[in-house]
Amino acid sequence: MIPTTKYYDEFLRYQSMAAELQKECNLGNTPHEKSKIKDQLMKNVKLYDVVERKYAGFNQLMLDVWYGNTKQHPYYGNFHEVRKEITKNFKGWRNKRSLEEMLYVFLVHRLTGSAIHYAKQPSGYHNTVIPEFYQASSIKEMAAIIKDCEYPKYTSVGYQFPAFPKPEKGFTRGGDYFMVHYLPKLCKDLANFLNKGGKKDLREVGEFMFNWNQKQGLRRYKFQYAAAISDIADFYPKLVNPESPFYYGTNAVECLKFMIDPSQQKGEKSMDLLMQKAMDDTGYVPYNLEDQMCDCIRWIENYIRPGHDYDHLDLNKVWSSHKIKDHPFGRQKPMLTLGLIEDFNELGKHPSDDFVIKKAGLSAEEYQQMVNGK
Repeated sequence: MIPTTKYYDEFLRYQSMAAELQKECNLGNTPHEKSKIKDQLMKNVKLYDVVERKYAGFNQLMLDVWYGNTKQHPYYGNFHEVRKEITKNFKGWRNKRSLEEMLYVFLVHRLTGSAIHYAKQPSGYHNTVIPEFYQASSIKEMAAIIKDCEYPKYTSVGYQFPAFPKPEKGFTRGGDYFMVHYLPKLCKDLANFLNKGGKKDLREVGEFMFNWNQKQGLRRYKFQYAAAISDIADFYPKLVNPESPFYYGTNAVECLKFMIDPSQQKGEKSMDLLMQKAMDDTGYVPYNLEDQMCDCIRWIENYIRPGHDYDHLDLNKVWSSHKIKDHPFGRQKPMLTLGLIEDFNELGKHPSDDFVIKKAGLSAEEYQQMVNGK
């Protein structure tokens, strides 16, 4: 057993509330604002209502492609207007697609930003070419759609792009060039790898993909490939071991470090130990827990992306119910009461990391002392 901190206790409390919201609101018919959950941030922002990545905003399009407008779709009978035409077009589409072709869909989705925009509702339909793929019956035809697409198909509103190769003649974007010339071969090789030799651990799949890139003289694309690996775990669980260790994104690493006793922090090894403990305590597999932890640290830091559908919220009043009163980062109520900032609404952005305390000339330790009256 690995020693944990008060942050782990708060993670378990957050996870319990998020599980209730997933059942009641995300997959159910109860509006978030009418949920039994008392947490005001979770009631007002549709980001904290997931304990399974499959139902997160960045995965909504993959659900539409996979299920179409069939009764198997998790949101059948409760489709948001934006997905009605998409699910209609994709009905039965994936039944005619090979593993190789579906891997291409997953990877295009992740490489272009997962269609995510955290200030919009629903959040997973921003700047994407995926809805046009219903017209294609092969990777070659999907690649042609990418090359000919004239409207925005990339989003960095919440995600990051890999370091694509420089585009060659006929291309203006390195991403387009990669997806047309490199990605079809990767999908073919990855499908062959997955179909041979029994189930693969998630990191085993990752290493295959990272090494494939390096052999082509490319960067590893770890963040985007890890997201695609979770798609494989969601939609092709017979090919992989969903309960095997997963990769940790930046937000998950931040959350894990807060949850592990400082004396026990030993890089990925200690994070794997804590993930095993979390799996035992919650019953969720590591790749879902990793996403929960990404959302948990956002919850602790009171993340709301200003603009669009969240413009009506008063950022001086909508708070999460976390009990770590001296957390020094993000948007915190004591920052207002101590006079370190006059109005969060005037920033026009979420104050990530140590933005507020740094501007006030304070270290994290000095801020915590102020909050605790020392």
